[in-house]
Amino acid sequence: MKKIIYLLFAVGLFSCNSPLDKSIFEPLSVEDLKKSIEKDSLFKNTYEYIVYVRDTVLKSDMEKIKFADLTYDQIHEFALFSSDTTYFKPIIERIEKEWAEKYDIYDEQVYSVSNYWKKYKAENSIEQYLKIELVKIDKEYYSYGNDVRNVNLGFRLTPLKGRVEQVRFGYSIEAKINEKKDDDIYSSIYSSLDKNWCSTTDPFSSPVVRYWEVDYSNEKILKHKTLQTFLRDYNIHIELDKIRKDGINMSNEDLNIPKAIENHWEYENKEEEYLRDLYFDDVVQDVLHKEYVKEYEYRSQEIDKILKEKYPLIFEFVRLPQNKE
Repeated sequence: MKKIIYLLFAVGLFSCNSPLDKSIFEPLSVEDLKKSIEKDSLFKNTYEYIVYVRDTVLKSDMEKIKFADLTYDQIHEFALFSSDTTYFKPIIERIEKEWAEKYDIYDEQVYSVSNYWKKYKAENSIEQYLKIELVKIDKEYYSYGNDVRNVNLGFRLTPLKGRVEQVRFGYSIEAKINEKKDDDIYSSIYSSLDKNWCSTTDPFSSPVVRYWEVDYSNEKILKHKTLQTFLRDYNIHIELDKIRKDGINMSNEDLNIPKAIENHWEYENKEEEYLRDLYFDDVVQDVLHKEYVKEYEYRSQEIDKILKEKYPLIFEFVRLPQNKE
């Protein structure tokens, strides 16, 4: 019996003498820090985070009072518990099942509303009135040599439903070697700043070829290219912006397609699930007008509830950087 009492006393004494059983506002010696990391390499990350919050986020003594009794040991215990995959695996499975029961219903609804707007755009977009193609690279040379003075691009404008009175379109050039991959979230976004804009106010009722001078950056590319070699090495992206037909100015902006739908179209066919879902929640909230939480957000919220209930003060401490943003 005496041996048992002595053993328990020894364990308790050892625990109390742990170098990490001290307030996080008491500095650790280099030797204690070294021993703690050698004992558990994960403590390095815990310690660095404690120092960051303690010295950067908590700026005044009054802010530190609330957390004065927290120890390095306690916060590291929280960190180890948070990453305990054995404990959290069945919990996460339950959470994901709950999420699916609440939100899987919107898959079919988003698909349906997306198809509705696709059909609407096909029937009403201004592309139905005009086809634009690059058909010619025309070069002007200086009279005293072989140097190129100007480069003009010739675009064929083909009216598809009768006379067109005015046109405004833009184009951008992209080397095929630099073609953006599917996992690039900007893969099909070409802003107005990337485009060269072309306008014509002369009406036409049959196909015409009209020319526009290129800017200096594109001239450097085009002056050494034929149309064939250019199309071999480069993509040209053409965007019809506005037309005037039958005395009416028309633009695709007049279609008033919800921005969430247009954003969703950019990524709905991506192989990567996280890209396909990039604007899914916006469609649910802004178009279907339903409440929606992304799966990872729902999972994070539910796990946070568990951590907050088990370690309320430590949870508040480790969340300080996010809460101060």
